Order: sequence, then structure tokens, then C-alpha cells
Amino acid sequence: MDQARVMEIWNPVSKRSGSGYLIGDHVVLTAHHVVAGVPLRGGVEVRQLDPEGGTDWTAAEPVWLPEAAAPGVLPDVDGALLRITGPNWRPPVTPPVRFGRVVGKHRLPCLGLGFPDAVTRPGHARDTMPIRGHVDPLHGMKSRMTTVQVDEGIVPSRSGWSGSSGTGLLCGPHLIAVVTTEKSLAPGVLEAVPVSALAELPGFEQTLNAHGVHFVTEDIDGAPPDPDDEPDYTPIAMPPPSLRHRLRKLLAPAAAGTTTLALLALSPPSPGVAWPVGSALSGLLAGWSMGWFRGPRSAGDGREAAVGKLREAVRAEVGRRRRQLLGNDNKAINVTFVTLPQDGRDADRAWPRGDFDGIARYLDALRPQRLVITGGPGSGKTLLAYELVHRLLARKHYNGPVPVPVDLSGWDTSVMFADWFSARLGQEYLGGSETRARDLLASGRVMPVLDGLDEMDPADGARPRAVAALAEFNRFSGPLVLTCRSDEYAGLSRAGQRLLDCATVRIERVRPVDGWRFLDGRTRDRARLAELEHDLCAAGTAMGAVLSSPWMLTLASLASQTETGAARLLAFIGTPASGGRAQEELRATLLEELIPSLCEPDPADRRRRYQAEAVTQWLRLLTAGLRGGHGAPADGSGAVMPSRDLAIHTLWPVAGPRSARYAAAAITMACWLPALFSLAVCLHRNHALPLPGAVLLALLIPAPLLSAWNARARYVEPRRILFQRLGSRLGWSRVCLGATLGGVLMLPLTPVFGPGFALAAGTGSAAVFGFGLALSVRADIDRPHLMAVSIPTALSVAAGAGFLVGRLGDFIGLIAGCGAGAIGLAVGVPAGLRAARRNNGGEPDPDPPGVPTPLSPLRNDVMAGVVSGVVVVVLTLYATLCVEWLRVPWPFAVLTALACGLAAGPGFVAVTGRQYLGLLLAMHGKLPWRLTAFLRWCHERGLLRSAGTVYQVRHDELLEWLRR
Repeated sequence: MDQARVMEIWNPVSKRSGSGYLIGDHVVLTAHHVVAGVPLRGGVEVRQLDPEGGTDWTAAEPVWLPEAAAPGVLPDVDGALLRITGPNWRPPVTPPVRFGRVVGKHRLPCLGLGFPDAVTRPGHARDTMPIRGHVDPLHGMKSRMTTVQVDEGIVPSRSGWSGSSGTGLLCGPHLIAVVTTEKSLAPGVLEAVPVSALAELPGFEQTLNAHGVHFVTEDIDGAPPDPDDEPDYTPIAMPPPSLRHRLRKLLAPAAAGTTTLALLALSPPSPGVAWPVGSALSGLLAGWSMGWFRGPRSAGDGREAAVGKLREAVRAEVGRRRRQLLGNDNKAINVTFVTLPQDGRDADRAWPRGDFDGIARYLDALRPQRLVITGGPGSGKTLLAYELVHRLLARKHYNGPVPVPVDLSGWDTSVMFADWFSARLGQEYLGGSETRARDLLASGRVMPVLDGLDEMDPADGARPRAVAALAEFNRFSGPLVLTCRSDEYAGLSRAGQRLLDCATVRIERVRPVDGWRFLDGRTRDRARLAELEHDLCAAGTAMGAVLSSPWMLTLASLASQTETGAARLLAFIGTPASGGRAQEELRATLLEELIPSLCEPDPADRRRRYQAEAVTQWLRLLTAGLRGGHGAPADGSGAVMPSRDLAIHTLWPVAGPRSARYAAAAITMACWLPALFSLAVCLHRNHALPLPGAVLLALLIPAPLLSAWNARARYVEPRRILFQRLGSRLGWSRVCLGATLGGVLMLPLTPVFGPGFALAAGTGSAAVFGFGLALSVRADIDRPHLMAVSIPTALSVAAGAGFLVGRLGDFIGLIAGCGAGAIGLAVGVPAGLRAARRNNGGEPDPDPPGVPTPLSPLRNDVMAGVVSGVVVVVLTLYATLCVEWLRVPWPFAVLTALACGLAAGPGFVAVTGRQYLGLLLAMHGKLPWRLTAFLRWCHERGLLRSAGTVYQVRHDELLEWLRR
């Protein structure tokens, strides 16, 4: 109980005193008979409890009386609301009052503090006396009154309770009733009127809203916890992995074993070749098979440690995203929501109403814990979902399932929900361990929080993906939270497609009192917005109509932080909402002031300040090709690119259809020219020109040409190197696939070019192709088409090198094998992806490990180029220092090695990095050179939000304004 909210009341008409409880900054709840004889707007006096005795009486007036609101109301409904009007009143700084309604059949402990006659001191001054006891919801059910039995402390006589009328009665942190009188049943039995009964009378809730009191009642049940009813760690019946997934694991060792036996049987009789080939392949197969047949560890090993790490990772990430949604702040609007009854299969114990502050307690009461959050555009569905996660994980002792938010828009519904979510959970939060993720999900330690059911399909037409998703969710019996727009979910429900065994809530419009409290709590200068309160809470104003959503209130809060923005906002005071034109002008004004308010200098930010005009111009260029709403095909390849997404590797169309491509091709050639020139000098110094050096250089020419051709593609998958794959069966199966390719190359090369050249070429191709495929190529790819294209390409490259310059030694075989493996990947991977897309596959992988960011594609691509370049630098340095026909002095050898590394890394592998540089060159003067820093700044300021590896404009309305 907040003692600062306990109030003493003096009625000058009856010359009697009573008690009250401060439920708002200026509103006092008391019993009606305490202010008997005082009319509405009449005069009473109140003073705040102060143990030091330093408070004075101040003026107040009744603003709600039951007989004035509803003539003929039952006399038991004994309540009243007072408004403090004294000019010197200063409200205490305490948390908002939470209201409760006692339900069930179990007794609840309660506490109140009043000023009864029993503790009257000389001079008619009254002291305090607590009411410590319990309420029994089974007593007085017909009258709907609350019966309080005082069972602790001093119990005065019946007359001694006089003066305690109006005492606020609390069960824990919830205000549940107002004490009215003592009952004649027994000493210490008091009667109180529930706050929920007062709320049913006309004008009570409206009066609270008009005077700044956020009123939402929460159900309170005093039932002791039932061990059999705890939902925290209920095991979930999950379907087994798909047949395709299991066959893929079984076919891999079978194919590897068959290939090994075939290679050993078909190997040439020369022991110098058969032995190393058989040993290498058998060793790879044996090492991989031991990992395959090794018994799995117990599911419980490390489970609790994984839960703890997952909880901290989710808490940090959700805290960051929540702050961005709140406009780079941490104060949220306490918006209310109502429970929508469905036609059946609703969750039990759902409260009729709730709010943002009580969303975690609302979910606690649900059985089962399954919730659908609906609302209109900009109503705060995503924010409420993040608020739920934030409040659950912020508890000091939370042992329930860890809520994990995931965006639904990228889910291919042909993959089972358990498989897809386990993969996302493992890759984004558990370091790539899908097995651990599946164990946590199956054991009930994880609660999926799925955002954006309405964004899975285009806005018009049928919603096949959403329907398929709901079918999968209904098969999943665990706790679940889902968000969707109200209209879309209502349409799905009318068609018989909805989530079963859940509570469905709809977020309401922001009430004026909550909107004003939000603006007042976030403003840095309260005097600047003093004139706004009355207009916002008045009916029929443009201000009240527009500032009824969290999105618009956030814009108003940001605009009010500058003198210019506040002046433009206050100019709409008194403007009526009729006609709609004033509302559109106010919306446009708030959007126009958004970017200038975010560009205000921050003393704690040492980075270069952006000008509002430049930010607006850059964002308009970047979003010119986007449109609000849902996804649309990006190109003819079949890849679907959401139309709201700003991906760093798909920004090149901003410069036009050709400019960025040509610039990327020029960068590619610039990376290769130093390497070709350096190698030519090395060959010339060793008298290898014109022959066979010219032939060797000619063999390198296809690599930059192929790289330049890839750079001009409409959509390029960013490269990445996932070292975590080496600890998985997928990675080692691909290494074995590369070894198979190397063995296939060795078979025809050995009798033609000799065992040395063949072994070197096979080793190089196996290493480049196998490890390149394992570490850098997405998981969803068609292997038969990949190998069908890669094997002929690699064989032709290796054989061509052998025929032309094979006489230069076995090192040429190694280089030819590496080139054959690289070109085999460059040609075979697109063919494998095209084949996978024809079967509804070929989707990009999530970005493990850790939570992906929109800059991950570029960062991964550059890192892949650096690693590849380092490998080539090492090989070239060895060649230019040790190979006779390439040997040069060490300074020039180092320069040559660095040039070759530049060609192989940034010039061949890092295609996304070249496209990004091409975009900057093509848009020189129109976009900032540090484009990634600018996008990161927009993300931090709340202009953009992150959705996996893409940015999205914060709101459709902002996107449309930028495009206009």
C-alpha cells in the first residue's frame, strides 16, 4: 500500500470526517455517505496522510455521485469521486493504481488504512488504524458487495469504525473496494463496495478517464497454486522430423560409402595413386561415420544452462527492439485491449479486459497459454508482443517458458512449424544447435511469439500461407502468441481458419487520458505542452481523433521536443475534426516534423550529425522503388522479395537498371588487373613468356569475366563462411561430396597426365569445392543438379589446364584443381538453386550464429572474401618463393601475393561487396559514402526497423509520405 495515497476527508455540511484513497493525480475515491449533503461541484476538504504532520487541508469537489449519475441506484452502491482543486496541491510520485476484481471461491488477504473514531485524539484529530483481514468472495454474492473480516490487530467496537468509511481496500497491489460500513454479523466484519460494481454505473469510468485515471480491472483469484496445473514445462507432442529430412541423412552415408568402394575398385593399378586416394576418402568417411553413429547425449544435459543463456539473449535483443519501436525511448503507452469471445475452443480464465502493464499477468491466467493479439494498422500489436516478452523476462524470478519473438513473413509453410522454428531458434540464439533448440521446444521451455500472420500473403486475394500456418499452429499444442491485423484475422475466422484453444484480444484506440499521460511523461518541457491536455481530451477535435494510435502519439512526442515542432503541433488546438481535412493536415505535419526532431544534436553522440534535408532526400531515394504492404516478386528467378524490405544486397536498383552493375563490373576488373600484371612480370622474369606463360594467363581470364557477369545479376546471394557447419552432419556430408568430385576428376586425369598432376588437381578441387560448399552455400539446394553441372565444368577446366600447361609441374595441377573447384561452384550452385526453386525450395538460410542484423549479408560477404583472399595469398606466396618458374625476390613476391588475394577475395568471392561499392560510385553525391552507417543511424533513431537481415520503413504511412 502506498501510504502517500491515503487521504483524510472533511465534510463541512455534516461536520464529519472520513477516509479516501488517491487513485489519480487529482482524483480521490471515497464512500458516498462521507460527502453526504455536498452537491456536485460543491466544496469539501482533503489532506494527504503525512507521518510528520506537515500537510494542510486543501479544497476538493465531488465530480461523480451515484444518485446524480443514475437516479434510483441501489443504496448499497456507496461510492463517490472527488477532484482536488486546491492550487497548492502536489500529487505524490508513485506508480499508477492497479484495480482488481476478486473472483473464484478462495479467501484473499486484504489491507486498508483509514481514520476511524476509535483513534480520535484530543482536539478531534484522528490517527490511523489499519484494516488487516481477508475478503471472502462467497459471502454476499447476491448483493455483489465485498465482505471484509478483520482478523489481525485491534478490532474496535461498532461505533469505533465510524470515520473509516471510504478507506481503499487492497489485495496485494490491487485496489478492489471501498469500505462503507460495519455489518452487524460480528465484531470486525465490514462491508465494502467493489470497484468493479462502481464501474458498471453510468459515468464512473468516463469520469476517471476524463481526469487522467487509467482504469482496467484485473481478475484476482486466491486459489493456491495447483502443481498439476502448472503450464511452464509441459512436454509438447511434436511431430518427428520430415521424411525428406530423415532420408537426406540416411542417403548421405550410403552414397559416400558406395562412392568410396567404387573409387577403390576403379582406381589405376599404380599403388602411388590408389593408396592416397583410398586412404583419404576412407579416412573422411570413417571420421564422418563416427560422428553419425556416436550415441546422442542425454536430452537433459545442459538444458537448464541453455535456457538461462537463451533467456538473457532474448531479453537483450527484445530490449533493443522495443526501444526502437518506442522512438528511441523506453516509455510505452498503456493501451488497453478487450477479449473477443470466439465461437468455441477459447482459452479458460481470460479476463474481459487488460492493458499493456498487465499483459504478463493476463497471459499467466490463461489456460492454455495461447494468445492472439489483433488490432488495426499502427495500433501497437508488435509493441504489445514485445512488451509481453519484456515484462516476462524482466521478472526477478521467472521460471516459465522463454518467449522467443520470430517474424513469420519468411516462413516457407511447406516446412513443418516445429522444424522451421527449431532451425530459427537454434541458428539465431543457440549458436546453430538445432538439436538443442528442438529439445527446448519439445520440453516446453520455449514459447514462440510469432509476429505478422497478416504479412505472410499479399493484401488482396486468398491467404494460402496464413491458412497453412494456422493449421500448423493448431497441431502445435504448446504455449504460443500470435499477432495479426483485426480485419485479416476476422476474415480468416469467418472462413473457419483461426487458432484454437486460445484467447483473442483486440487492441483498442488509445484513450485521451493515456495519450496525454504518455506525452506528458516523455516531454522534456511540460510547459510547452500545457495547452494540449484539454484539446486532446475534448470530444470532436482533430487532435483527439488523430492522436488515438501509438504511432501518431509517438510522432507527436518526437515533434514536441523541438520548438518548431511544438509550435506546429499547438497550432491545431481548437481545430474541429469534422470534414477530415484537418486530420490529414495534422498527420502530414507530424510526419514532416519526424525527421527534423530526430536530427536534433545529441550531446552524448560524438558521430557526425545528419541534416534533416539530407536524411529526407536519401531515404526518398532508397525507398523510391518500395511500396507499403506485402511481398511481390523481385525478378524472374522466382525469389520473392518483400516490397517493404531494404536489403543491403538488393539496393543496386536505386542507381538505375545499369549504373551500379557497370560500376561493379569495373571494380571487378580493377581487382584483377594488378594480379594479372604481377603474374605476367613473374613469368617474364623466369623466361616463361610468351609460352607457356601466355597460355597460363589466358586460363585465368574466364575467372574475372565470370565474376563480372555474376556482379550484374539481378539478385545475388551474399557469400558467407559458416565455420559452425564443420561441426554438423550437413557440413561433413558436403566435404565428402567435394572429395567425391576430386576422386571423379582424378580417374580420367591419371592415365593422361600422370598420378602427380591428377592427385594435385583432385586434392585442390576437393578442398575448394568441398569446403566451399560446406561453409558458404545455403543449405536448401538441389544436389543432383549441382553435381550434374559442376562435374563437367570442373573436368573441362582441369583437363584444359593439363593439356595446355601441365608440363610445368604438379603445382599447376594444384592450381588447376583449385580453379576447377571454384568455377564448378560458381556454375553449379546457381543451377542447383534454380532446380530447388522449381520445387518450392532454394530459400535463403537464416543468418547464424546470433541474432541477424540487416548488415550481416554485407559483413559476411566481405569476411568470405577476406578468408578466400588470405588462402590465395598463402598459395601465391609459396609459388613465387618456391616454384622455379615463378620464383621472384621476396618484396615482389609479397606484392604479387597480395594482388592475387585481392583478385580472388574481393574480386571473385565478395560479389555483394562489389555491388555495394558499385552503388556508392554510381550514386556519388546522391547517397552518403558511409551508407551502412547512415542506415544504422536510421535504425537507432526509429526511422527503420530490422526484420532479420533486412531493414523496413518503420510504418506504411511514413513510407507513403517519403514516396510522395
